[in-house]
Amino acid sequence: MVSPRPLLTAATTVVALITLAPAPVAASPHSYRVVDLGTLGGGDGAATAMNDRGDIVGWSTVASGARHAVLWRHGVITDLGVLPGDTDSSAVDVNEFGDVAITSFGSDYLTRAVLWRDGQLHDLGTLGGENSVAIGVNDRRQVLGTSEPAGEMPHRFLWRNGVFTDLGREYFYEFTTDFNNAGDVVGGFNVPPQDYPCTCVGGLLRDGVFTQIGSEAIGVNNRGQVVGAANGRAFRWQNGTLTDLGTLGGYWSRATAINDRGAVVGQSTTTAAWRPFLWRNGVMTDLTTRGVWETDSIEDINIRGHLVGARGNRPVLFR
Repeated sequence: MVSPRPLLTAATTVVALITLAPAPVAASPHSYRVVDLGTLGGGDGAATAMNDRGDIVGWSTVASGARHAVLWRHGVITDLGVLPGDTDSSAVDVNEFGDVAITSFGSDYLTRAVLWRDGQLHDLGTLGGENSVAIGVNDRRQVLGTSEPAGEMPHRFLWRNGVFTDLGREYFYEFTTDFNNAGDVVGGFNVPPQDYPCTCVGGLLRDGVFTQIGSEAIGVNNRGQVVGAANGRAFRWQNGTLTDLGTLGGYWSRATAINDRGAVVGQSTTTAAWRPFLWRNGVMTDLTTRGVWETDSIEDINIRGHLVGARGNRPVLFR
């Protein structure tokens, strides 16, 4: 167990959201309405995650050009700040309690996993080294992240109420992307012999037991359904069964997020280009027919089917 650093308070700035005119959408009764979420004054930003209540998190530049973690709630944008002495931060996830997982960045290139709760920033500390990074927060108020013990490569961890649970080493070429309320962790794993070139596969880590799933595992919901890509095709996996989600007419597709109803978003090739898709009830829909642009970035989907991401350099909600 590693004791967290003392509770740190940070000034919280609330800025009224100026709603811009919705971007043009396709003339269809089922098209998404695209809402620019606004920024902190620097002009750039992106939405990275959303909960089922409609809270949205991400980052925005401030007037100085620095990036700050932000929360959008009920038309108001809140600057979640940075740790004292740091320069930048970015929010990566939000749970149903409104807790926000953040990584804070220092000018010395050191990073720290942070939890924003009830208006305060909590420095989660490390596993003994200098750095930690936040990846997600679930409804058990666990934070998933990575941190290196002193002198070692990073390990995956779960943090809750000041207690670290070390999930083991994150080997070279591995990545950790998501987890759920049960503590299931998904990502890319370098399986034995863990040598160069990487013997990397997608997988799920549940109670210390690893299950290989496709080429890369990217998202998981609270039903234990995992999405990602296998041999260049988007999949949804559940209880040992892998379902190929198909493509939009091309050869390749990749699923990146899934909600608790099993709806999936990702990208797929057509005969000409990559496009964002929504897969639901066995049907893959080209989102460019629903008001989403080919160049839009879709980062998350909630239980209402709302999407968040970025259009160019602006944070947007698709609903």
